[in-house]
Amino acid sequence: MSTSLHPPRLSRTSARAHAAAGVEFELERMFKPPDWSWTRVDDIGWWHTGGWGRELLGESGLRLDAWRAEGRVEVVKAGPHRIVYRVNLDRGPIYIKHFLIPNRRAMLRQWIRRGKGRNEGKRSRLVASLGVPTITPVALGERRRRGFLFENYLVTLGIEETTPLDEFVERILPDWPEPDRSRTRRLLAEALAAMTARLHDAGLLHQDFHPGNLLVRFTAAGDPELVMLDLDALRKSKQVTWAMASQNLALLDHFFWLRSSRVDRWRFVKAYVAERRAADPPSPRAFARGIETETRNWAERLWRRWGKRCRGENKYFTTLAAGLCWAAVSRDLDPEAAAALVADPDSAFDGPTAELIKDSRTTTVALGTLSVKGAPARVVVKRFNLRKWIDPILSIFRPSQAWRSWQAGQHLVARGIPTPRNLAYIARRRSFRQDPIGWFLPRETYLITLKEENAVNLATYLSQVLPALPEPQRRARTRDVIESIARLIRTLHDRSLSHRDLKASNILLSPDGGNPMLIDLVGVTLAHPLPRHRRVRDLARLAASALSFPGIGRTDVLRFLRAYRPGGLGSKADWRSFWRAVDRAIGRKRDRNERRGRPLS
Repeated sequence: MSTSLHPPRLSRTSARAHAAAGVEFELERMFKPPDWSWTRVDDIGWWHTGGWGRELLGESGLRLDAWRAEGRVEVVKAGPHRIVYRVNLDRGPIYIKHFLIPNRRAMLRQWIRRGKGRNEGKRSRLVASLGVPTITPVALGERRRRGFLFENYLVTLGIEETTPLDEFVERILPDWPEPDRSRTRRLLAEALAAMTARLHDAGLLHQDFHPGNLLVRFTAAGDPELVMLDLDALRKSKQVTWAMASQNLALLDHFFWLRSSRVDRWRFVKAYVAERRAADPPSPRAFARGIETETRNWAERLWRRWGKRCRGENKYFTTLAAGLCWAAVSRDLDPEAAAALVADPDSAFDGPTAELIKDSRTTTVALGTLSVKGAPARVVVKRFNLRKWIDPILSIFRPSQAWRSWQAGQHLVARGIPTPRNLAYIARRRSFRQDPIGWFLPRETYLITLKEENAVNLATYLSQVLPALPEPQRRARTRDVIESIARLIRTLHDRSLSHRDLKASNILLSPDGGNPMLIDLVGVTLAHPLPRHRRVRDLARLAASALSFPGIGRTDVLRFLRAYRPGGLGSKADWRSFWRAVDRAIGRKRDRNERRGRPLS
């Protein structure tokens, strides 16, 4: 969008001076005459400006149905609280935010804090006055009954030649050639720091501060310019202290913490501290450490919240019940396939595409085909059989193995750790007539996950794939596999997870030995911070398993440890005591398996 479509904005120097002096900007009131006209259609009142009322409204209100019939409407986002449409009109593209009222809490919020559309429109004027490009409202619609506000609409002009910042950083920028990529990363960090400092100096905090709410476009000189969206999440404060800024920047850093280098984040912090006009600025190094600490704490809270999604109803999962079965199901699994599974979980073992790969006293595993996102996909169906009569009673005090795997899979996904995607958890109980005492307790439980095609577990890779390679290639491939798995386990531990059954057969690899991922997640547990003895236990279990294969020696274990530890094996790293602890744990594991007559696997 051309700058002429934005409200007049202050220069950078003028905006800073006003913010530093604590002066409130004298802005024109939004959605009021003479610039705005008002039209009522049924029970929706519309404020509109710039002649947009004739474009947007017909006899029955907003022309959304007519535009949809003409193929002009595209749904950008859809959720229980908001639907965002892009409409391509002859006059130019517009965006329509339809704010819904899905529950009583949202309804009360509208009455107490005004509508989200009105709030966002008002704040767009304030943000633009600070010199920060943002949305330009052209219409506001509010449905009122007896004076009480319900659903509402905000219509804004399209901002052309822009890309969401998160999409640009993840998908577009990595493909740019050097030195353009490095230059753009540097300029983005500085532009983001300048924009954030300007908002904070004006007392504004964005409570949903992430790159998805920012757009990026480039000037003729190739410099990035950021555009701010989702202004309803902005909150006004008398003063944004350095402690408040650190907490707010942690929301933004959560995205870049996993996707950018420490150099880029350090460049952002230095630019931010230099741009701020607040009193008593901290040293950039101390401020950066505070942001990293806040980011880690925020990430842990966010990951735990995401980890609970698999337990109930939301846009990612749903629950089903049929007969004696209850299920938690991913919405990726088509409803017909999910309903058939819940009606008869064992049908997955008897279908024409079923392939039984394991049938033991404890578990039964088969490959099958289910409809996932409208297309057939190979899945792994695992039934945890009832081993002892007391198992259902024990489920009162601890989750079943299937539920632990289901929950652990969601914890790994929330933390960005690769694992096959879970599709469904099913628990089957007995009827009251069959079991008058424990009829309500789960007996057989099932876990359905997507099958990773063309993947092989580490045990097979070490025993069959590597020995078939020529010697130079075998050693090089071994080092690559060791380092990739070490990085995976380091990430697992750094993100507060441990896996007590971390053996070679529970790690999958691609045919070239890359892209490791974890399976069989019954032994995954969550603890923050992760104790040292759990790290030692996991590494010892994996080392004991790997050392049982030919061609893997203690030097490879040491190489693994060097890649696993953040400090490597440098003189300042206390790696020797850690190495000895892992070595002692390996010995204990071997002795225990010998006493029980169980081979290492």
